[in-house]
This record gives sequence, structure tokens and C-alpha cells, in this order.
Amino acid sequence: MRRRPPPRPPANTRTRTGVPLLAGLLTVLALAAGCGAEPKPPPTPPQVAAAAPSEFGGTDLAWVEIMIPLDEQLLPVLDLVRTKAADQQLVALAGELHGVYDQELPRLRTLSDQAGLPKDNPHKGHKMPGLVDADRLATLRAGTGPEFERQAVATLREHLDQLKNLATSELANGISPTVKTIAQSVAQTRGDASARLPK
Repeated sequence: MRRRPPPRPPANTRTRTGVPLLAGLLTVLALAAGCGAEPKPPPTPPQVAAAAPSEFGGTDLAWVEIMIPLDEQLLPVLDLVRTKAADQQLVALAGELHGVYDQELPRLRTLSDQAGLPKDNPHKGHKMPGLVDADRLATLRAGTGPEFERQAVATLREHLDQLKNLATSELANGISPTVKTIAQSVAQTRGDASARLPK
């Protein structure tokens, strides 16, 4: 009697850590590289329903995976701005963004768990647009006065514009309605915040 071969795992399990996920990340970053609302506080990120693993495509997975370190590594910058900057409008904007990120990160981590993405940060130590690395953070910590504010504004602008571009790419190329709901919020909040930065 012939033995039946074992069933193949579903196509959307964490075997996507290979080529499809890498291809999705490259798509998101490549499209973002090519990429003024009325000033207002960034709205609260929307509530996100649970997503099934089969819902995620390569671009969705790549976007969630890169968004978590992008958000996490900006939080110390926002803390520095709130304690060191003299421009009170900049201080207020940093506080608003911190609130947005504090609500957004748990949603992104939940999606990461639902998709079966790894717990560790695969982008740790990388240098890429919008990602605040250790060297840049050390420079900001050492900065004072107007020079600190100039560097902080430049860092925030690069970060916010990159996240808006990445979100636009996810909206154009992703397939997960759950992920695209967050991406829509990211595109709006980062675009609005960038427009409010000092020139």
C-alpha cells in the first residue's frame, strides 16, 4: 500500500521569511525612494481587527517588519525634543507624535505576531532613510541650543517623509485590508506632522 505524502504547509505561513518577504521589502523601499496639508494634530490611529495569516502578502509583511523599528527608534528622539528644544511648537509636535507612536506600535506588534514574523529586529544596526541609528542618536544627545533643534528637525523630517512614502507604497501594493488601514493612518499623520515642522 502506497503511503500518502505529508501535506504541504499553507503558502502564507512563516516560510515567507525567504524570497517573498525580501521581495516585498525591496518593493516597499524601492517605491518609497521615488516618492501640505492644513496644520492640525495627528489623529489617533484606528483600531485594527485581528487578521488571519493568509491575509498578508509579501509587501504587507515587509511593511509591518520595517515599520516597527522605524517607530521604536524615533521614540528617543521625540523624548530629546521634548526635554531640550526651546521651540514650543516643536515640543508640542513631538509630544503628539509620541502619543501616536505609543498607540501604533502595539497594533504593529500584534500584526507581526499574527503574521508569524520574528520577534527580533532584522534591521538592527542598519543605516537606511528614516531609521535613526545609534550614531545619529548620539549626535542629537550631544547637541545643544539652535544646533540641536536644526539636527532634530532634519532627523524628524527625513523620518516622517520616509514613513509617508512607505505607507503610500503599502497602500498601492499591499493586499491586506488590516495592514492598509494602518498604512492610511501613517500616510496622513506623518504627512501632516512633516508639514508642521519648522522650515
